[in-house]
Amino acid sequence: MAQSWFSDPELLATNFSVSYVCNNLTKLQDTLAYAHMDDVVVVNTAQTPCITHKLPITEKSFIHQVRICALQSNVFIVVASDNGVQIFDDKGEQSLYELALKDALDVPEEGVALFCKGIAAINLDNPSLIVGTSLGKLFILGNEKSAKATSSTEFDLLETLNEHKDAISCIDSTKSGSLVACADDSGLILVRNPDGNFEILHRIEGDGFPVTSLSMTMDHWLLCGYLTGRLRIFKKENNFQLHAEVAAHSRAITALDVHDHQVATVSEDTFLNVWELTSSKTSTKVKLVSSQCVQNDLLTGVAFAGAKSIVTAAFDTTHLKLWVPE
Repeated sequence: MAQSWFSDPELLATNFSVSYVCNNLTKLQDTLAYAHMDDVVVVNTAQTPCITHKLPITEKSFIHQVRICALQSNVFIVVASDNGVQIFDDKGEQSLYELALKDALDVPEEGVALFCKGIAAINLDNPSLIVGTSLGKLFILGNEKSAKATSSTEFDLLETLNEHKDAISCIDSTKSGSLVACADDSGLILVRNPDGNFEILHRIEGDGFPVTSLSMTMDHWLLCGYLTGRLRIFKKENNFQLHAEVAAHSRAITALDVHDHQVATVSEDTFLNVWELTSSKTSTKVKLVSSQCVQNDLLTGVAFAGAKSIVTAAFDTTHLKLWVPE
């Protein structure tokens, strides 16, 4: 068992509790955000104490994910909920776009859940957002008026993608926008080429257990956390074949984040673990470099705040925790 890097964390008071949904913490520069039932809490850490406020959501419904997305020169706060998709400006003060699920999709049979979940930014010449749904469909949102919409804050529904039969659980893309990976509740992962009409390049079959969190990093690795507590690493160079697998946690992984060659994972087992990846042409080594038990916290979100500093979110707590190495 690895030693922990950390001692007691600094509490960042937010006044609003954290919902129990996976990947319930997003960070970009000094701004953090998380879901609080049918609201989104935005936290500005540039000042002490932190300044918090809620997004001005008018048509409220349960929120499954919020993500701060950088689309070239713009930053947006994207919300996926029972109602559909809402996009806000970077300060969380103005609503820029709404897509109602009942208008975008055929209403399913009675008893079938309808919601959005899974958000990623695709930074190509014509940037766009991709958002998943409980019906397995994927919405591509962007500006159809301009081929180089680098400074546009206007959005349209450009395309709806099919292939997944189960609810989308999580989505991520490479920083270059060259690849996007979408996972569903069956464990199926599809890797697509956004610059080639979202052609499916690789299909990673599932084993019946949902992918709960994933990250595409450095255009080389696809890291996936599972309901089983497993952490799996797929490598682009060998056609996204399984490259390494770790029994990372004893219960479900609820979130992961990546910084350089380090991966932070949190789980229902109350542990915050940090892993170090090293790779050669023939193998990838995964080493547990820090393991911290966060007693009494049902962890639901994690984000790197620096090279070794980490922020965690936990269900039903009205604060975030900042972990700084001793």
